Amino acid sequence: MRLAAVPSRFETVRRITSAHLRYWKCAPLVDSALLGLTELLANVHQHAAGSEECVLELRAAPDCLTISVHDADPTLPVAREADVWEVSGRGLAIVAALSKEWGAVVEPEGLLAGKVVWFSLAADPVLPDPLRAPRARRALAHPRLTVDPLRPSAPLRTAPLVLPSGDEDDWYDPALPGRAQPVAVPHR
Repeated sequence: MRLAAVPSRFETVRRITSAHLRYWKCAPLVDSALLGLTELLANVHQHAAGSEECVLELRAAPDCLTISVHDADPTLPVAREADVWEVSGRGLAIVAALSKEWGAVVEPEGLLAGKVVWFSLAADPVLPDPLRAPRARRALAHPRLTVDPLRPSAPLRTAPLVLPSGDEDDWYDPALPGRAQPVAVPHR
């Protein structure tokens, strides 16, 4: 997302970013992500020579979320230890404290020639693990009755409903899209 790093727009950028993260099922990372993002945008506002224009990039992977801010100033940021009485100078220390890793690199070309400052947050896997075995399931004792779509007056006996083992409230319907369809036997 291309934007101007001016404080009056930070709230809008935070709302958009929060919506994206929630959509990606990364809700537990929202607070840390927004804090780190605000610090990077404030650095662009205060230190980027010549232009406050920047590009925000979000990347979600199964085990981490990476937030990058590209700006036109090729001067790399330097983390420093702020004096106790200083009111600024802690942005990169905050980013370093909340992130799994962070960094900055000069980017001579790309989204915006200058530099990229980024940080990654550790995440619980947000994508399903294809190698994980499915939970064992058990069938209920009674079958379910449905109606044959080709002959609405003829009820059918279908495969039984199946529950995940040990969870009485979590119903599994074999007829849901993406699942195997139940085998129908005419009801007599």
